[in-house]
Order: sequence, then structure tokens, then C-alpha cells
Amino acid sequence: MTDVFIGMDLHQRTSTLVVKDRDGTVLDKRKIETTPEAVRSYAEEWIGASLAVEPVSQWYFYADLLESLGIDVHIAHPRRVKAIASARIKTDMIDAGVLCDLLRGNLLPEAYHAPKEVRAWKELARFHTSLVRLRVQAKNKVHSILWKNALAAPCDLWTKGGERWLASLALPEPFGRHLAEYRALIGELDGRIKEAARAVEAAVGENEGARLLTTIPGISYLSALTIMAEVGTVERFPSAKQLMGYAGLVPATYSSGGVTRHGKIIKAGSTYLRFVLVEAAHHQSAAKRVKGFGKYYARIKSRKGSSAAAVATARKLCAVVWRVLKDQRPFVSSADFGQPGRPPFVLRRSGR
Repeated sequence: MTDVFIGMDLHQRTSTLVVKDRDGTVLDKRKIETTPEAVRSYAEEWIGASLAVEPVSQWYFYADLLESLGIDVHIAHPRRVKAIASARIKTDMIDAGVLCDLLRGNLLPEAYHAPKEVRAWKELARFHTSLVRLRVQAKNKVHSILWKNALAAPCDLWTKGGERWLASLALPEPFGRHLAEYRALIGELDGRIKEAARAVEAAVGENEGARLLTTIPGISYLSALTIMAEVGTVERFPSAKQLMGYAGLVPATYSSGGVTRHGKIIKAGSTYLRFVLVEAAHHQSAAKRVKGFGKYYARIKSRKGSSAAAVATARKLCAVVWRVLKDQRPFVSSADFGQPGRPPFVLRRSGR
């Protein structure tokens, strides 16, 4: 069955599959319900075949299920597939057929098929982030209630003094009840976020690469786990520049007629990785225990502003991340060169 190829257009309710041999002869076309039972029953007819599927919300589960049944699963890169095989007429059957043809022709642009452990790191990090965002929404609702009642907080609302001030308010209904509900929700989320943070810290403690990343100034436990989840294995990136491109931190280049111009960063690849590195760049000036790139950030900020400084510093941090993971050793700032037991950490001009 090694010469059998399947294109699968996966959707929440139904999925379309096209099966062809190496010569392109159609062996089967079918639409099935997207349920574990239906997918298992169909896959058992084609054990040993190769299958291409685009990553949608359910791909984790069904990719693992298909692999457990002996199907060789390939994850297609959606944007690159669209660039190669866009068409005016688009149906589920056509999409499945395109995936099948690209796979059997060895032309399928593949996305990273992360193992279960890496996917678990990603879920832990994103769960913590989602809880923080929910808390921000709840806090914004509290501010909205205060504005509707022409009240200005005398201090930061989320300190002990602010909490006492909120508790002392006697607002008309339904604002008083809503304020109490939002405050209770924020308190509940505070506890959930602490639990999620402990889970993230435990996951970092079990991973050598993530522990090493926390030696970089501005990289917290959450940032380290997010980077590991997005990078997966550093061997995927032969150079630091390729990791920068994956993070979308390299400038766009326009070249025509002998004229070359560089624009803003491409913002392709991993949004989460880029966000973490840019946030870490903004915190470089606050790094005290281990000197980071605060001076570099401040120098660019004075000339080009904070946004350009953050992006440039994030690129430098991206090169540091690549070197730390590649060499499997902690970050050492230039201020620590020559210290006993602290080997020099060198960033070459090439970015490697």
C-alpha cells in the first residue's frame, strides 16, 4: 500500500477523501462523517497509505488516530498549498484531490508535525494566556461600570487599596450587583491563573531546553515554554536567520529593475513566537541580575522609536534563543565574560 495516496479535506461535520495510486488513477472518492468511528472504519481499508491533510481545529486528534492505524500522515502548509494550487472552482472534492496529487507527486509543502509532547506544551502556554485575557476583559468591565457612574479611581484598582475602595462603593442597581460579580470573577481567575502558572513552571522544570531559555533576560517560564512549543526542535532551523524568518521578524524585501527596498517585517510564521520575543525585548532595560540588551534597545529607541527598537532587539533575542538551544548551554552576557565557570556566549555577525 506504499503506492496509495489519500487527500483528506477535514471539516467539523463531514470530511472528503480522494484516494489515488502513484499513476494518478482514482481508487476511491468519498464523503464521510467526521467522527472517530467513521474515520477509523475508512482508514482500516487503506492501512499503509500516505495521507495529506491541512491543519484545522481537529487535526491533532485525527492525525494521531490515523497514525495509530498505520497511515503515514503528512500535514500540509495551508498558505503554500493555496499559492501552488489556487483555483476559481473550489469544492471539498477538488481540495482533497489537490492534496492527494501534491502528495503523490512529492510536491506537498508540509507544515511542522509536532509530536504530542510539544503540542501539550503549546496547550499549557495558551491556556494560561487565555485565562489572563479573560481577566483583562473582566477588569475592563469594572472600569466601564465606574465610567458609567462618573467615578474615577483614586489609585490602582488592583492593589489592596484599590480593592478596599471598590468594596466601599454603594452603586445603584444593577451596577452594584454587576460590580460584585465581576470582582468575584476576577478573584476566581486569579486563582486559576496561579494554578496554570504552576503547571507551566512544572513543564519547564522537566525540559532542559526550556530551563536554559529562562537564563536569557526577559524570558519567563511562560515565555520559555511558548518558545519551546513553537520551535519544537531547533534542528528544524539550520541557522538563526531561518528561525527569525519563522518568527516573522525579518524585513520584507522588494527587488525589481536593479532596485532593492526593504519594508516592514513580514509577520509570517508563528504569531506566538514573535509576540513572546517582542515582549521580552521591551523588558530588556529592566534586566538587572543578568545584563541583556537594554543598551542596544535604548540606542535604537532614541533614533527610531520603541517599535523599531523592540523588533530589532527581538531579532537579536531570536539569535540568542537559537544559539542556546543549539549549544545546550545557558546564556552569558558580555559583562560575565571571563568569569570562572562562565564560558563566553558569542553572537557572530552572521546571526549564528
